[in-house]
Amino acid sequence: MVVPGLQVLPCPLEDRRPALEVLYQNLPRALRGSLIAEILNDGDRGLVDLSGLWIARRRGWGLTANGPGRIVAALMTQGLNGRAAAIWAPEVRPSWRRAEIAAQLVHEALEAYKARGFAIAQAVLDESSSPRNAADLARGGMPRITDLLYLHRDTATPLIPAETDRRLAWQGLGEVDDDDFRRVVEATYAGSLDMPELEGARTLDDTLDGHRGAGRFVPEQWLLGRVPGRPDEAAVLMLAAAIDREAWEVVYLGLTPEARGHGLGTQAIAHALDLARPHAGSLELAVDVRNRPAVKLYGRTGFVPHDRRAVHLAVFPNRDERPPCVTSEG
Repeated sequence: MVVPGLQVLPCPLEDRRPALEVLYQNLPRALRGSLIAEILNDGDRGLVDLSGLWIARRRGWGLTANGPGRIVAALMTQGLNGRAAAIWAPEVRPSWRRAEIAAQLVHEALEAYKARGFAIAQAVLDESSSPRNAADLARGGMPRITDLLYLHRDTATPLIPAETDRRLAWQGLGEVDDDDFRRVVEATYAGSLDMPELEGARTLDDTLDGHRGAGRFVPEQWLLGRVPGRPDEAAVLMLAAAIDREAWEVVYLGLTPEARGHGLGTQAIAHALDLARPHAGSLELAVDVRNRPAVKLYGRTGFVPHDRRAVHLAVFPNRDERPPCVTSEG
């Protein structure tokens, strides 16, 4: 349902301050003012991207009916590598039509990303988030599909895999044929229980671009493991140093169907710990709670959960393979 008199648009530069006032309206006033000043300053310096800020204006809120209207809602979004967009829950000023305003704001922002050639949009809500945030996203076109479990393990304690006749031999991205690496990555997606809703939503190039954008991309930390003499039994391991803390992240870990059930996942985790140990005290990852084999693997190898977040997802029809049009607007 369209709210009468409501205009949804990317936030103009001159409206960023009042938009942020709405976005952070639940913070104490003193804290809100200093935070907004810091965000605007960081935006001016190019440290924070505010181009994905959206607003909803409604006429008749303290201005003439013919004026631009007052900002009644704000939404932060961000375009990411790999034709993906990150969406946060909207904030709406108190109103008897707040649910409709929130839904229209989310919906129109999603439509804009779809028109620009993006393939997916995702929002992640932590356990402290208000149920209203989940409802706003769902009404706007982003239903909750699953939860992600966030886990970590110290790197100081080595992991010793069980003895087996199958041992993975590892090579870095620069040591393997690019086409071969891509074929193995695609093979690991077969039968995957991690976010199956994304299957076919993006090209392999899109997905790899998305992985490169996670943490600090170093080609040597993307690895292909194969069992000698068994070329179809392979693993892909992508690692990255976290940007804001002293930790490494498992960006992606996948096994080909032929490699599953032979203890090779444990070998991959052990190798990741060995690589991370000289550089970081912790190894982190996230897993779809529906992926029971992976959850069990990480539990067996010493990972412990520290957070759980709900995933809301919108998948856009794949009209063609054009890259998204990147502009300064959200």
